[in-house]
Amino acid sequence: MKKNLAPVPKKLLAPLAASIALFAASAPLSSNADAQAAATLKAPIYGVTLDDLSNINAIITSLSKLPYRPTVRVVFDPGTSAAEYYPALVKLHTVAYVMGEIMDSYYFPTNLNTYTARTKELVYGLNGTVDVWEIANEINGEWLRQNPDGSNATVNAEETAIGQMVAAASSIVKSVGGKTAVTLYYNDDSKGNNCWEKPQDYWKTWPTTFLPATVRQNTDYALFSYYPYQDCPGLSPSWNADFSALESIFPNAKVGFGEIGTSSTGAPSSVQTGLIKTYYPMVKSSNDPKFIGGFFWWYYAEEMVPYTKTYWSTLDQTIAPLKVPQ
Repeated sequence: MKKNLAPVPKKLLAPLAASIALFAASAPLSSNADAQAAATLKAPIYGVTLDDLSNINAIITSLSKLPYRPTVRVVFDPGTSAAEYYPALVKLHTVAYVMGEIMDSYYFPTNLNTYTARTKELVYGLNGTVDVWEIANEINGEWLRQNPDGSNATVNAEETAIGQMVAAASSIVKSVGGKTAVTLYYNDDSKGNNCWEKPQDYWKTWPTTFLPATVRQNTDYALFSYYPYQDCPGLSPSWNADFSALESIFPNAKVGFGEIGTSSTGAPSSVQTGLIKTYYPMVKSSNDPKFIGGFFWWYYAEEMVPYTKTYWSTLDQTIAPLKVPQ
């Protein structure tokens, strides 16, 4: 999401104390309760995002009560270790597919070594517990740059460096036989409406300008992050055309949404409910064989755990009559 426009950032680090509590509260796993092998996601994908695992047992219960096996996107916070996440991911993998977000766009680094080292730590340390690695989150957002308002030369140099980080992450994941996802921030409807800072940020041209062709060809999932309330309002998407364009950029990828939501849990319930009820059913209305859904509602941990919360019921009732993943 476009963080500099949001009144309250949606992406906050989970308190360290909560992380410690998570692993203190979790029963030790026996040696034979090891991670399952990485799985192939079944489509359509009914995704949700977990940016806080401190209430892991309630999360597991909540996920297990959904009508279909969901895919959970786990946000790995900077300053944490792969070992800290491992017990929770093993548990999550028993009730859901897992997509690991290597680094949220809000915390994206400015140098190749940092991103490469973090990717290696997570990919090697969590091998078998993650089915898809999101190697680029909202990667065309101007907030990833040190100088969002810089000159063209500065912007191009910084975006080139970001593209090199994504390429390095792709190589690491592919070297162990893993699958990759690239999420672009949807910031232009190609009808004259946009919310980008610089033309270089346009989702349609960023990948072909700053990502090597091999990365685009090897990407397994190409996704949109879409925050139409306050963050990037006034757009009028033509999703069929937009996903067709995305497929031409990432020719071997399946397509969908990597995030939908609002910048704050305080957004009106009518807005949040409307987004859930509008977007998840696209898996039924879309005729695109490459469209896999996704969606990955950002505030699952905050708004849908425990499963007695209203938004969980909204999600449950919305996806129950939809397609069974196959």
